Amino acid sequence: MVDMHMELEQSVAAVYLAVLNLDADATTRARAVSAAKATIGRAARFVGQNAVQLHGGMGMTEELRVGHYFKRLTAVQYEFGSTDHHVTRYAELTRG
Repeated sequence: MVDMHMELEQSVAAVYLAVLNLDADATTRARAVSAAKATIGRAARFVGQNAVQLHGGMGMTEELRVGHYFKRLTAVQYEFGSTDHHVTRYAELTRG
């Protein structure tokens, strides 16, 4: 659970960094947003998978909300570009 909390905190920090760079030039802004999206996508998968594991077989049943949240996180992860897309975009933006 500590690792899950650390992923959450890293995601929050990435969002703050992205928000603070909204007024920056286009490249810096795009790099910060892609970093946030990649960080959040990775954290969402990690936290969701571990939350299901913590609940055992019940984690994916219809009785517990954790299964619903994990399914929703998986769907949301691909909105506005996948995690892999944003990692690639970030790498391209840092080269230039």
